[in-house]
Amino acid sequence: MKIAIVAPSPVPFCIGGAENVYWGLLDHINQHTSHQAELIKLPCPETDFTALLAGYRQFRQLDLGHFDRVISAKYPAWMVCHDHHICYMLHRLRGLYDTYHFTGLSKDCRTRHAQVRDCLAFLRQSPPSGPAVEELLDRLEVLVADPSVPREIFALPGPFARQVVHFLDNAALAPDRIRTYAAISRTVAQRKDYFPRPDRVEVIYPPSNLHRFACGDDAHLFTVSRLDGPKRIHLLIQAMGHVAADICLKIAGTGPDEQRLREMAAGDSRIRFLGFVKDQEIIDLYADALAVPYVPCDEDYGLVTIEAMMSGKPVLTVTDAGGPTEFVKNGKTGFCVPPDPRALAAKIDYMCTHRQECREMGRTAQRSVSGITWKNVVSQLLGDTKNTRVPAEEKPPCTALPGRHRKKLTVAATFPVYPPRGGGQSRVYNLYRHLAQWWDIDIVTFTGPDDAPFNESIAPGLREIRIPKTAAHEAKERKLSRDLGWVPVTDAAMPRLHSLTPDYQKALEASALGADALVACHPYLAAVLEACAPGRPLWYEAQDVELDVKTSILGTGRAARQLLEDTRAAEHRCWQSASLVYACSRADLDRLEALYGSTKALLLEVPNGVCTDDVSFTPPGARPALKEQMGLREVKTAVFIGSWHGPNLEAVEHLIGIAEKMTDVFFLVLGSSGTAFGGRSLPANIVMAGVVEDDIKNMILSMADVALNPMTSGSGTNLKMLEYFAAGIPVISTPFGSRGLDCLPGRDFLAAEIPSFADTITRFFDLPEDEVKKIAAAARRLAVEKFDWAVIARNLHKLIGDRPRLIQFRSAIKAGQN
Repeated sequence: MKIAIVAPSPVPFCIGGAENVYWGLLDHINQHTSHQAELIKLPCPETDFTALLAGYRQFRQLDLGHFDRVISAKYPAWMVCHDHHICYMLHRLRGLYDTYHFTGLSKDCRTRHAQVRDCLAFLRQSPPSGPAVEELLDRLEVLVADPSVPREIFALPGPFARQVVHFLDNAALAPDRIRTYAAISRTVAQRKDYFPRPDRVEVIYPPSNLHRFACGDDAHLFTVSRLDGPKRIHLLIQAMGHVAADICLKIAGTGPDEQRLREMAAGDSRIRFLGFVKDQEIIDLYADALAVPYVPCDEDYGLVTIEAMMSGKPVLTVTDAGGPTEFVKNGKTGFCVPPDPRALAAKIDYMCTHRQECREMGRTAQRSVSGITWKNVVSQLLGDTKNTRVPAEEKPPCTALPGRHRKKLTVAATFPVYPPRGGGQSRVYNLYRHLAQWWDIDIVTFTGPDDAPFNESIAPGLREIRIPKTAAHEAKERKLSRDLGWVPVTDAAMPRLHSLTPDYQKALEASALGADALVACHPYLAAVLEACAPGRPLWYEAQDVELDVKTSILGTGRAARQLLEDTRAAEHRCWQSASLVYACSRADLDRLEALYGSTKALLLEVPNGVCTDDVSFTPPGARPALKEQMGLREVKTAVFIGSWHGPNLEAVEHLIGIAEKMTDVFFLVLGSSGTAFGGRSLPANIVMAGVVEDDIKNMILSMADVALNPMTSGSGTNLKMLEYFAAGIPVISTPFGSRGLDCLPGRDFLAAEIPSFADTITRFFDLPEDEVKKIAAAARRLAVEKFDWAVIARNLHKLIGDRPRLIQFRSAIKAGQN
């Protein structure tokens, strides 16, 4: 479709929330849909009544018949005539509607002038229709030109202007002229006199056009807005006078009240005015804020609220703020208090002394606004919501926004990554989620045949395109699994089965053709990935030495041999073809070289990590109280986490043997590894809890006495160790289980080989409390400083950022090789 977005261009020109909506719609339609859009803006000064009328007339005369759809968002643009007109309302002229009462002027226009009285009678008696609009504009043109009419009649704001504009807007927005009514917020949708049928208005929240968001430190308070009366920055300045905490309030923006506000803040060194701030600085200021106070009066929407929450920050607002109150849930995503300086100050002091609670609210806030995307806005406005499940290859992949010059990666994976459950999913999701600060990234994945196709943003800059396997693909995979004793073979079977799901290759090709580099997450899809976009650089993310892992799982029988040969061939191809190989540990890189010889690839160690902000930290001293709440104060509790993966199953076997010896300790196994033991007769003191939700897992990690990692095989590094460290739970691990993590026995964890594991658990429960606290604190510090995913991704970005050959086409190299 051809779509016109029509809008007034303010005179003098300035950029505000309206431009965010126009540009966001324009960009998404043109870059991410099969439609084409043009932004058509006409100069519309609002300096006086005559200029305002001229704007209504010129939009009414605008012929847009060569477009299939027209979208308007504001007066007087919605006066345009079109058979398929969509109104996505920002607001009406508020000074003549919901804020008119602040003027103190009467709604009735009283005059003795005959022509003016005739015009008022026409407004009262005529239905707001096309012919009536034409006649009214003609009457007004004559009236304005008549020198006998007192000029105060045309005051703006004023009662005469109010009645005229209400008539014109009602005619423009009449049900016979508008196909779809939508509003940017419930606040706008519910305002009196805004819509002819408020019950027919769809609320569609627009996102910010900031190109990324980040969550960093909690060093200051930050707010950004135009410095004028309705934004009520003075309330924040007054509140700071009652704040006891030593925290800086940074205020970005300019406006007519700036000098007055600076004078109000004089003497309080904690308040800093930043003036005009560019987008990148705003992103950084949001990222390092403890919270974002935002206290306007009856705001239409409040994009600041969305930007703050997208940055993982809670918002402090007030009960009469309008749009922001639709998102700020008191005590969950921020705080909403009366518009009183002392009430605001009390919450600021509270947040300064409850920083962990603030972080939790920020994460909740971020999740609550994750569905606010331009894709959702456009699909709802154009009525495409029924088509949200079209095959993913028909949907455009994530691409860089115009003018932002962000590089793009396409990642191929054999498994869905969101929401992350197992260790592999967690690595893929979190590594690329954080890399998406600098890259636009598509992850193209497989899912089960009964699942729906999925093509959504799963984090800012990160999209998952998920393709269901066909029934034929699934049947072949099940046969292979059955022949091997029902061992999972989804990934190992991919080199021979992926072609049975042709939609996957189509989706991969649609994404890869726009990518600067291709990433094989595991080796199994490297061949199809390279075939989709010949010449693109290939990167290999080696989470394990797959040949070793699959040999330990599949064995070496006849049924396994072909799958192992496929695995060897795929891994060898990646090792030899890739321009970059990044593995979880140096040992894995050495093993790959031993198996496949030397490589020209750049080799990097990118360890497994943990999102320390997502793991509730509970020091050992706080655990007894939590255990008592659960009725477990006298119970010695040990926990293990592992997915259904050969080395984890071996570890659970060890735990079962240990549990038989240690009947005074309660062992809890979390994750799908426990599912493999469903038919076994187990000791009474070991429970296979299976996969649990994150909040349950965090609760268990916060009250258990010790975490166990009795690993004796596998490659890569163990994510569970880092999760234990981040949670503050003391750890007992085999030396093998700590490989590649730079953690020291005795300082960060207790080390024990399997024969002495039970004795070490006994010794742990006899350790002095101070020693246990010291070990847990050291491990937590290591997780935060070295193994947080944000740190790992930043380090990887720095390492590859200065190596342009990693994103250069390889056609010349290939030609030389041939």
